[in-house]
Amino acid sequence: MRPGLLVHAARAARGRQLRARALRPLRRRRFPQSQPPPLDPPGGAASFWRSPAFEPVALAGEGGERLRAFHAQYGDDVLAAARGGDSATVRAGIESWIARNSPRPGDAWHPYPVSTRVGNWIAALALEPDAATSEIASSLWRQLLHLGRNVEDDVLGNHVIRNARALVLGGAAFGSSALTDRGLSLLARELPEQILPDGGHYERSPVYHLVVLRDLLEVEAVLPGSVPARVLDGMSAFATALARPDGAPALFNDGSVDLAPRLGLPLAGDGLAVFPETGYAVVRRDGIWLAFDCGAPAPPFLPAHAHADALSFQLWADGRPLVVDPGMPTYEPGAERDWYRGTRAHSTVAVDGDQFEVWGAFRSGPLPRVELLGASERELAASVVGKTGVRHTRRIAIERDAVVVSDTLEGPGRHSVESSLPLPPGAEVAARPERGRLVHEDRFVAERLYERVPATALVVREEPVLPVRTGWTIPVR
Repeated sequence: MRPGLLVHAARAARGRQLRARALRPLRRRRFPQSQPPPLDPPGGAASFWRSPAFEPVALAGEGGERLRAFHAQYGDDVLAAARGGDSATVRAGIESWIARNSPRPGDAWHPYPVSTRVGNWIAALALEPDAATSEIASSLWRQLLHLGRNVEDDVLGNHVIRNARALVLGGAAFGSSALTDRGLSLLARELPEQILPDGGHYERSPVYHLVVLRDLLEVEAVLPGSVPARVLDGMSAFATALARPDGAPALFNDGSVDLAPRLGLPLAGDGLAVFPETGYAVVRRDGIWLAFDCGAPAPPFLPAHAHADALSFQLWADGRPLVVDPGMPTYEPGAERDWYRGTRAHSTVAVDGDQFEVWGAFRSGPLPRVELLGASERELAASVVGKTGVRHTRRIAIERDAVVVSDTLEGPGRHSVESSLPLPPGAEVAARPERGRLVHEDRFVAERLYERVPATALVVREEPVLPVRTGWTIPVR
């Protein structure tokens, strides 16, 4: 890792992030305790908690990954027992966790697992109030006090929304205006920035957009009027538009179909949907669904879930996938995560490698300039200027029997150029490149965490002198 990347990360970070990172080692070792108020979990969200939106996540395989360790602390099993009406298992599950996890630094008391677990426990106790005990109330209260002093301003993004959700639910459960006000003040601070004018979440992940939307819908169900209707309406419209024909979210940036809550949103109608601030355009017509990444990868201060995939697209025809996003199998740092975050893994053009540098598990170098040039039901166009300074302009023409992709690369000199079309597992797509030798390359698609399914990508590699025009014709009938 070059020192310049650290300098960039420090310069891009918000002052609030830097302060929180400096104070984090001290604050996360403090576990305040006091006598809790009476516990009376709110029941206003009961139907929501019983809905498919809260079905537990089952991660594939086994391993020692950090994210898997986090999931083990979420209390999904407790809420699942409550959804099934098993009060005894709810109580036993919570008491077992308390016995195993005394207050100390580590995954169990990390603010994000605390936030998720607190919400799940409160939901479970609202559904099965007979499971509550004084010991459980004391543990919940202590976790909330710890969380209140450890809001994740070092991370920001969806983590702070999850923190706020827990504090609002905790305040409602204990009748604590201090907790409720703390959670609501976080939402008042974060929502104007995190939710963009077009309704998209600023991390630009359709999966995490759904996670944030579920948290906000839960807060609104528990405390009506606490989330502006325009926020919920805009986010719902974005989520509806970015849903694939199978109902799963388009997998731009990090995220996987197993992490995406099912919110029962309406089906999108035919036509064009453009989200200029978030940077996506979606066309539905004549049995074709095409989603186009035509905007910034992430906020500069929060590239944690960003992929170097500008101008990539996902394509379905007549209910079947033709060109897909490669997904993401792991959040562990290393070569595999770098590959899936990188440009060459996606349905776009890589010029001398990635559009921007990815490093660590969640960091990046300076992000590229991406511009939406035009959008209609028949043609989408955008451009990106990556780290090499080469300008890539892509136009996607949507015809009845084919999708025609035209790429123009402008800049001086000779460059390594790689254009890819990742295909869904088991699919054969007769796409034709405009120039160059076509290679069928063995790869993997990871639509679920820790699950890698063998697949093929169509790839053209060359080293032309720019400017040059390339592209694809993809039959859809």
